[in-house]
Amino acid sequence: MSETILITGASGLLGRALVARFAAAGFQVLAQYHRHPGAPAAGVRWLAGDFSSPRSTTAFLRAQRRSLAQCAHVVHNYGPIAEKATVDVTGTDLLAAFQAQLQPALDITRFLLRAAPLRSVLFVAFEDCGRIRPFKKILGYAMAKNALLLLGRSLAAVHPQVRFSVFSPPSLAGAALLPPAARPVAPARVAERIFRIMRRCRSGCHYRFQATAGKNPPRRNTHG
Repeated sequence: MSETILITGASGLLGRALVARFAAAGFQVLAQYHRHPGAPAAGVRWLAGDFSSPRSTTAFLRAQRRSLAQCAHVVHNYGPIAEKATVDVTGTDLLAAFQAQLQPALDITRFLLRAAPLRSVLFVAFEDCGRIRPFKKILGYAMAKNALLLLGRSLAAVHPQVRFSVFSPPSLAGAALLPPAARPVAPARVAERIFRIMRRCRSGCHYRFQATAGKNPPRRNTHG
């Protein structure tokens, strides 16, 4: 029997690559999108969902309860980017960013822990906690993605029966925002790395993508 995986943010650059990779491996893919679903494909079911507020996230979970009942794996790739110069960022902006990034990840994970045979969760996030990076246009987004790392580690400590991983992706080829020194990587390559991480069935590890294969293996830091 094929396994079911929920991929949030499935209509974006990385999301589409993830949907294609897991579907090709025989997974039943539940692909969440906000406004624009992807192309129909065997083994893929596109689910409309708005995660902009706790109420809309709850509505999605209630509406899709039956579809999610067999969900064993999740890749949390959802997270809209709102550009704003750092000097103009307000507390309201930061609150909105944390709401958009953390609330859906936590609410969906908690729901599946109760209602589905959840076995593994992977958060697409940033690992650079404690390091200064020049997020001049997306400070709120970057801070919230950093916080997903801490959320993943905390959930791993509380729910040892589930494998929690955090994956820090490189700049994606085709992305609207790229750092000046970026070396963009094809979304399909990143999706392949995420697929391999989840198939290894390794518990409580934090992986980081290395764009140059062979020189530096992925770093692994245990949770907790």
